[in-house]
Amino acid sequence: MDDDAFRHQVWTRLERSVVETTSVQDYLQDAVLATEAVVGVEGSFSLSVLLYGNLLTVATTDRSAWDADQVEFDTEAGPCVEALRNGVDTGVVDLRTEQRWPAWAAVSTLLGFHGAAGIPAEITPGQRLALNLYTPDPEALHGEPVHRARLFNQEVARTLPTVLRITEQGQLAEHLQEALAGRSTIDQALGVLMAQNRCTRDEAFGILRRASQHRNLKLREVAAAVIERFTGHAAAEPPPFTPPRPARDRPVR
Repeated sequence: MDDDAFRHQVWTRLERSVVETTSVQDYLQDAVLATEAVVGVEGSFSLSVLLYGNLLTVATTDRSAWDADQVEFDTEAGPCVEALRNGVDTGVVDLRTEQRWPAWAAVSTLLGFHGAAGIPAEITPGQRLALNLYTPDPEALHGEPVHRARLFNQEVARTLPTVLRITEQGQLAEHLQEALAGRSTIDQALGVLMAQNRCTRDEAFGILRRASQHRNLKLREVAAAVIERFTGHAAAEPPPFTPPRPARDRPVR
């Protein structure tokens, strides 16, 4: 399979998560769980980022990968550190002979790993994502598997800005839901005041606003109190708000 076909296959696999995700962390967790099937190597995998100068594992398939990452971060030494700090791809590391990062190599070996790789990909200029691979068999990573891992991580990094936009839209939808509920309560209160005072809508709104300012309460709270006082029951709930499904915004290649 050529690189373009493989990238398309990866995007097809990630697309559902991109559209349905509600958080960046959930999306990255879905991505890291797909790594074994996409790369074609059995092992443990994690995704890490550099955030405000701190090295953080944001998604992992299991505790062993997380533990191996933390040794790197604590000692500031290892392929993931090189990937995140310097954007360096150190290639496949054979832990049976590795001497550059002794503490990380020793702990990773105790965890049952003999091969590893830390693969960088740029999210935006200066922001990197590292895909970390750990396997009992270092030979399994050489050649096509590590090449597929590089392409896979590039696609995950490429989709992150889209995921960020979608999750921001989700937060906006929550604010819209709150605003809709407030507007519904105010509209009901205006109707009650217009009927009780035989006044116009603008005059009723003036009554609400003055009461809000005098009592130092939000307009919605005053409206809810008006409805309960004059009708004997709470404001009716607004109709459910269903935000539009996010467009399938494909990253620009």
